[in-house]
Amino acid sequence: MALQVPDDAFAEILGRLPPKSLAVARCVCKPWRELVDGRGLLLRRLLPRSVDGVLFNYVGHHRPHLLSRRRPSSSSSSVPASCGGGRVDGDLTASVPAGDRAWWAVVDHRDGLLLCDVYWGSRLFVCNPATRRWATLPQPPPEREPGGACAAGKYLAFDPAVSPHYEVLLIPALPEKAAEDAVDGDEGAAAYLSMEWPPSPYKVEVFSSETGRWVERVFVREEGGEAAATTTVEDMKSWEYTFARPRQGYSVFWKGALYVHSGGYFVTRFSMSSDKYQIIRTPIIIRNNKFVRPYLGKSKMGVSFGFIDDYQLSVWILKESAGQIKWVLNYQHDLWAAINQIDSFDFGVHQINGPWVLEETIPKYRMIENKETLSDKEWDSDNDDFLDTEVDDFLIDTEVDDEGHNDFAYFRILGFHPYKEVIFLEETLRTFAYHLNSSKIQYLGYSCPKYCYGRYTIHESFVYTPGMIGELNGHYGAGQSSPQ
Repeated sequence: MALQVPDDAFAEILGRLPPKSLAVARCVCKPWRELVDGRGLLLRRLLPRSVDGVLFNYVGHHRPHLLSRRRPSSSSSSVPASCGGGRVDGDLTASVPAGDRAWWAVVDHRDGLLLCDVYWGSRLFVCNPATRRWATLPQPPPEREPGGACAAGKYLAFDPAVSPHYEVLLIPALPEKAAEDAVDGDEGAAAYLSMEWPPSPYKVEVFSSETGRWVERVFVREEGGEAAATTTVEDMKSWEYTFARPRQGYSVFWKGALYVHSGGYFVTRFSMSSDKYQIIRTPIIIRNNKFVRPYLGKSKMGVSFGFIDDYQLSVWILKESAGQIKWVLNYQHDLWAAINQIDSFDFGVHQINGPWVLEETIPKYRMIENKETLSDKEWDSDNDDFLDTEVDDFLIDTEVDDEGHNDFAYFRILGFHPYKEVIFLEETLRTFAYHLNSSKIQYLGYSCPKYCYGRYTIHESFVYTPGMIGELNGHYGAGQSSPQ
């Protein structure tokens, strides 16, 4: 007769296992799985703890790619990926539904989960490259769908430290201009642009992985702090780019609230617990400039807003206290020395690989000459080669303007390191890590796919932090669509 061990004692025993062994034990039987999940034994031990790379969407390219740290070929594991083992699907093929690989993009990332759309929003799915699992979302009710494929944004709300379940929000697009306004000419256009937006109440379609269904949630406007008194359609229009702008504003999920860069001058904060929203002014006026790309993201300090203008990098942190919200300037650095050093570095005719490489499966007939390798070491943000930014006497081969600035070299922000005071930058598809405390810069790798038709430009980028939370989302399993 088998000895019945009390749940408390058995949970204590399981809790002493290493994470991978605990993941395997969880797969043994349903009672063990329920005990591990119910006590949260595995949840916090599988949280993202490191940066694995940067995800890129490209203009005119049919799929995203991951520029990531080199992985030894011996890094495979005998533990199934679904149980917490294996290696990250860097090529992003095993994590994607087979029928959705024709033309797709990552639209949001949150603690290891990717929200992806297929054929410009015709379908949505969530995947986890670390566990190689995915779930296709059902279509929202057509009578309530906020603009369909033209929704202003699709965003992921997920905190694995709180729950293995996630939510997806479809932010409504700006209201269509009424036909009578078009007839009225300038007066109608002025009336349309001055219309209050977002309205209160604000209806948003939200998908829950716990229920497997879309629901219409109503958010009410909340005032306070640096919240704008009233915003209009004109205020919430996206800033104008003529050069590869992001297709939707970036977002952050922080302490139960989703922050969305809604327009050029504003960030919308959605509280998922109170169903209230707040409009927060950005810390700087964003002028329409094709080379200016602000970035809202999560850094070590929390919700952060980065901006590069005239080679000056500024980073603000959003501080919240006693119901008040305000931006605090945390960093300000001149990137001119870094630009000079990059220009003086001999990358050669063929771009040089760094410690990070772009993982991709390449058809033989599309292979090009292998790129030269700068380093075979795995990236270590504390102990790796730095480009010297101390020297100020450089010979620059590219054209320089009257003020001594290079017209053709400029940085864009790719994202923040969530655990260190590092910001990731890109210059002509070359990726760098810039250390905010020391102003040192590291070359990481070249982000252009190895086969292409012309020169690629980046649409969006996401700093990828792998997490093993994947099968823990209840209704979903690998190769399974969500319940209708």
